[in-house]
Amino acid sequence: MLLSDRMRAVAGLVQPCKSIADIGCDHGYIAMELVRSKICRHVIAMDINSGPLDRAKQNIADYDMQDYIETRLSDGVSALREDEAEGIICAGMGGRLVISILEQGKKLIGEMKQVILQPQSELNEVRSYLREKGYLIDKEDIIYEDGKYYPMMRALPGAFGKLEWQISGNLEQKCRKSGVYINGIPANRQPFHISEVSKGEVQRLTRVQDTYGPCLLEMAHPILKRYLLWQKVNYENIRNNLLSQKELTDRQQSRVEELDEKLSDIVFCLYCYYKNK
Repeated sequence: MLLSDRMRAVAGLVQPCKSIADIGCDHGYIAMELVRSKICRHVIAMDINSGPLDRAKQNIADYDMQDYIETRLSDGVSALREDEAEGIICAGMGGRLVISILEQGKKLIGEMKQVILQPQSELNEVRSYLREKGYLIDKEDIIYEDGKYYPMMRALPGAFGKLEWQISGNLEQKCRKSGVYINGIPANRQPFHISEVSKGEVQRLTRVQDTYGPCLLEMAHPILKRYLLWQKVNYENIRNNLLSQKELTDRQQSRVEELDEKLSDIVFCLYCYYKNK
């Protein structure tokens, strides 16, 4: 069975369970891997398009997994019934579509034990949505494959973001040890507890976690570091090109300020990789 590193990593985020629904299952490879590795006893492979679903059916039949995987034509979780699955997987689709699926099925999904997400875009919007809706992001991974970065996460419904604030405190403490300056004051002279940090710094901590992932930052994931450095170079090039203009328009000046904030956030995040220095 041909399984990419991205798909294998998505499957690796799933906690063992009796049944899970793979929304947008495409060829059904993730569902098949979950059964093959005995992570899940039963998988409901769902897709809005009949073409991918037919290919999934054929693949499932080729590997004689019909007793463990069933397929359904479904728009999001619309064809999923209450208590049929302990969680869902949404992988390989845009972030706003992920949010739409979560919002559409919020009552059903809110009773589940886990939600595995691998958005292809709008990562910050997805994490922000999870935080605001009371999900706990308890595990993350990021894969570099075929020239692209693929972040992914496991979220637990109904946890009200408890770990995110804990991770904010941990990230803040790492930055203090590294010697970073916050608002012009050495970090090691800043208040120690997250509850005492200025409103602006709480906003920054929230922003960087939504953008880059609370667990990825906490674990100082090596591929995230590559991604941060890659983004830093890209943003610096764009900024330098803008500043090479003789006179900036208001829109260009606004863009420079936006890039300055993004670069500042990246530098802030990179300090978590020097916690032991």
